[in-house]
Amino acid sequence: MSAAASPASFSGNSALAVSVLKRVWEDSLDGMRLTDENGNILRVNGAFCQMVGKSTEELVGQSFTVIYESKHRESTEAKHRMRFSERDVAPLFERELLLWDGTKVWFELSNSFLEIEGYGAVLLSIFRDISERKAAEETMREFSEKLERSNRELQDFAYVASHDLQEPLRKVAVFADRLKAKHGEALGEEGLDYLARMQNAALRMQALINDLLSFSRVASKSQPFAPVDLGKVAREVLDDLETRIEQLGASLEIGDLPTIDAEPFHMRQLLQNLIGNALKFNRPDEKPVVRVNARIFTEKVDIPSHSVSRKMAEISVSDNGIGFDEKYLDRIFQVFQRLHSRSAYEGTGMGLAITRKIVEHHGGQITATSKPGEGSTFVVTIPMQQQNSKSLI
Repeated sequence: MSAAASPASFSGNSALAVSVLKRVWEDSLDGMRLTDENGNILRVNGAFCQMVGKSTEELVGQSFTVIYESKHRESTEAKHRMRFSERDVAPLFERELLLWDGTKVWFELSNSFLEIEGYGAVLLSIFRDISERKAAEETMREFSEKLERSNRELQDFAYVASHDLQEPLRKVAVFADRLKAKHGEALGEEGLDYLARMQNAALRMQALINDLLSFSRVASKSQPFAPVDLGKVAREVLDDLETRIEQLGASLEIGDLPTIDAEPFHMRQLLQNLIGNALKFNRPDEKPVVRVNARIFTEKVDIPSHSVSRKMAEISVSDNGIGFDEKYLDRIFQVFQRLHSRSAYEGTGMGLAITRKIVEHHGGQITATSKPGEGSTFVVTIPMQQQNSKSLI
């Protein structure tokens, strides 16, 4: 709905034009109203009557303020006369109106001045009820505020975890080391076993806290997106895992990986988690083989009124490890979820949850295919270019 608040010609010489205008007036879902310079209503359509809860007979000939709550009518009439004489009426605006029956309705109003034979200058006002849209906007605003509060709580948790929780753990570890160093011989075999269990539990808790911190910081501590060479990141990850790769006799094949808009630290964490998992969940009877590949494709995204195309990067990390039953696919991406005992495979059960959060933070998706005993393939689909990035990909 749009109209300019400037005089226009309205001629009744053409029967076809009159017929079309009459049909538009009668069938429009938008409320339409004609008023003169004094604010008196000359004509309304059915949609307008329905919107304000009054009949044509109750409106025509009355002041346009008859639809408003009574205490605002006089001042509104005075403003109308002044603005009409100066042709100073906003062409398009949104306003919440308090109607005569106490109902509050949000309208989008469009105004145009017309010259009509026999009437002179009149003001055509078109009303569109946008109450549902405003309610949806309010819901979104409340949701955004709730999300912001949640992010603040995550940041508060990260602070507590990094200080208040870790300090007692450090003391446990320090005094356990001192106990072993000074009184290890007196503890005996059973005492040393208990001490080792305590130290291992402290180390697991430390790792768990660090992973929780990583999980909470994915969105709350985000950095600007920048071009990231995934090939370079993958090579850096292999350097970090060099000792583990040599111990396992693993073979790693890195294909041509693209440069995408992303947070560099997050991309390193993502590939570290996926490649690290591929090495960890290996079959004892076979040397690990890990392949990292990529392909670029274009997808269409539907937005209001049209579709746009965007380039996507699909990154796959496949292995020949132990695999898993795909009925557990959703579970493996959840926090603290494990498919194997801690004694068989170390870890906190947070790695893939962190990975999924990183991918979603970048507007992408992650999934996997697998069969027990035959290995797994994890597939990350992520936009090549982020909306707030200035890079040209």
